[in-house]
Amino acid sequence: MSPTPVAQTALVLRARASTRGEETNPYPARVKHLVRYADPMAWAWVLAIGQATEQLGEPFRSAVERCSLIQVGPEAPPEAMTQTANDTLRGFASPLRFPAATPSAPTGLACIVHGIRGPTLALTMPVAEGAGIALALSAAWLTRGVVDYALIGTSASQRHGAPYAACVVLTRGEGPTVDPALLVKSLLPERCAHD
Repeated sequence: MSPTPVAQTALVLRARASTRGEETNPYPARVKHLVRYADPMAWAWVLAIGQATEQLGEPFRSAVERCSLIQVGPEAPPEAMTQTANDTLRGFASPLRFPAATPSAPTGLACIVHGIRGPTLALTMPVAEGAGIALALSAAWLTRGVVDYALIGTSASQRHGAPYAACVVLTRGEGPTVDPALLVKSLLPERCAHD
């Protein structure tokens, strides 16, 4: 695949979405023949990605194979991780839950569900620390024409309630540029935006 030549333009935030995992999620039913188990935190991120990219319509859908995906966050899917840890104590590892317990499992699920081909990356660090790295990588891929869309997102368990997830979609274009502070604000829930 050769990069597409691009003009010098800004990195622009085209869409964003955030969700709590209790919202109706149409994606598990769409891929039940492919995905036998995924953690609720991963499904929340799949939903946030779907909500963000749906705003872009056909231009995104026709270019989904030229889309990068970066997941930023310090935790692994907790339900799958807990079950895997409990299974390990009994001398057993579920072939369904074990792969779903890795920190990058939400990224893999999102690629399966949405048809994203990458590049993809999971940065296992707090959003505030990883935002600059994710933004630099996305900017490089967009500027070099490796991708047409760059998705950056996070998912996190919540102490009381369903998981939280958020996603932003970046492209080249005209408009206000995106910096790490705006990315952090866009990805973290309101009460955590100062972290």
